[in-house]
Amino acid sequence: MKKPLIFAVPALCLLLAACGNANIGVIGGADGPTAIYVGEKSDDFEKQFSARYIDTSKLNEVSTNIQRVFTSDDRTLTLDDDIENLPELTVYDFYRNETDGNFKEIKNAVTDDFWTPCMENEEKSFKNGIYLTSVHINELEVLDADDVKNITAENKKQIIEKLDVLGMNEFCMVEVEAEIKHNEKSLSLAPQVGDGEIERYYLLGKTDDGYKIAEVYWEGFLND
Repeated sequence: MKKPLIFAVPALCLLLAACGNANIGVIGGADGPTAIYVGEKSDDFEKQFSARYIDTSKLNEVSTNIQRVFTSDDRTLTLDDDIENLPELTVYDFYRNETDGNFKEIKNAVTDDFWTPCMENEEKSFKNGIYLTSVHINELEVLDADDVKNITAENKKQIIEKLDVLGMNEFCMVEVEAEIKHNEKSLSLAPQVGDGEIERYYLLGKTDDGYKIAEVYWEGFLND
């Protein structure tokens, strides 16, 4: 297998030279390069990420009566933070509708690619009696631009590409810190899940009439 590799290297070098400052990636194994991808320069995604992130200081305050403790059957949502703007309200309503099992409203609040298969599978689980019995939100806030500047270049690139596919220009991220408890059926089927503290980061894209949830990231996302 070494002979084909000898011929592959000059061609690879020519391609790399021709691409200049573009972002080059090589995918290969023990027997040499098998694929080459050429993307946009990472600086372009960094600039787009910064330019398209909303100015949180210009978000309008929302005036609404938030139910601090919301109960539906054997499920409870508790909120210990204030809801100050529309992105935060969008995420709170997401949790409230999850607690209530109102997946019709959830479907309206998320993008199509987030609904399928993520929320579609959760709806099936809910109907089969697998769900959270308690969500206690300690903190729910939209992040400032400075809070998200350390997100990795690769994650920033993926976010911009997702927003482009969805036709969304401006966006923001909402952080949630909460304590969760699963019901007994959930724990019996997936004991590795467990109860406890969680961190979630919701990507919201701006639409003509508000915001939609496009993705959710887990612990460590701001620094991974």
